[in-house]
Amino acid sequence: MKNEKTLLALRKKVCGGGRMPNLNKVADLLKEVGIECSIMNWSCMKYGSAAGLRYNTSGGSREYNGYRLKVPQINMDIDSTETYYSWNTEGYAEELVKLIDTKL
Repeated sequence: MKNEKTLLALRKKVCGGGRMPNLNKVADLLKEVGIECSIMNWSCMKYGSAAGLRYNTSGGSREYNGYRLKVPQINMDIDSTETYYSWNTEGYAEELVKLIDTKL
């Protein structure tokens, strides 16, 4: 399997260790095992709020660049620019590994 390292990284993430693999690599893995998905470059502007006033974080325009991965089979939409992306990666990895295991 060409993307075996990505699968191992996902399994490690499920067990509470390691980092979430790059979403591009995850998309390559899903396509390799025959799971429909789409990956696209994604960006967003992050804003904060103090005393009800809108302002950009870091004192100026702050654009975050990342990826968005959609897996229609399990209704998954992962946005790496999302505020809580890091917090949710273990859950994403668990759902992806379950799906991949059904195809292997």
